[in-house]
Amino acid sequence: MDYEYTDKCVTPWGGMLQMKRLPDKTSIRKILEELGLPEGRCNHCIDAVSIVKSFG
Repeated sequence: MDYEYTDKCVTPWGGMLQMKRLPDKTSIRKILEELGLPEGRCNHCIDAVSIVKSFG
């Protein structure tokens, strides 16, 4: 992906496409699953990997 500078205004969502593509192009999900992140103790908790992935 090519990048260039511009004088145009950037929205707060600028760069989100790259953040979405990062986990798709890397094996970060597998790495996160192997880290042993803390698990929730209630029956309606969201797992840590899903929380991290939701940012992308």
